[in-house]
Amino acid sequence: MRSLLLAVLGSCVCAVSSGCGKEVGRVPFVGEGAAEASVALEAGQVSFWTDVELEFDGEGGLTYSIELFQNGSAVANTVCNPLGNINVKTGWVSTDLGAAHSRRGNGKMSCNVLLSQAGATTIKASLVWNPKPTRVALKRADLVVKQ
Repeated sequence: MRSLLLAVLGSCVCAVSSGCGKEVGRVPFVGEGAAEASVALEAGQVSFWTDVELEFDGEGGLTYSIELFQNGSAVANTVCNPLGNINVKTGWVSTDLGAAHSRRGNGKMSCNVLLSQAGATTIKASLVWNPKPTRVALKRADLVVKQ
């Protein structure tokens, strides 16, 4: 009951504050690798969220390496950790039983970029395990772009 209350409260705070932003794009992942999406972005801060559903055994680190391009030139880059510090969570369920771990839900990662100009933007991202756990079951690990 307490986690439900915290999730609802977090959603309300997120809806009222401008720090959460509106989803403007998504780069879908169902495994390690590279993907990209084109979105129209405004000048200013771009924040990155994760929408994950995964299970893994053992130690594991997961990162998104992100580059933003406008008119063919790189304009910003960052690295985000979907298993690290998640400031705002919605529908988030995290379970750790010994070496078995699972994560499910949406969360705002501690990374963002600042764009100096608005326009069509290509977001190129890669998702990589380092170190890779002994077992991985990844249903989704979408990179969500908000502004």
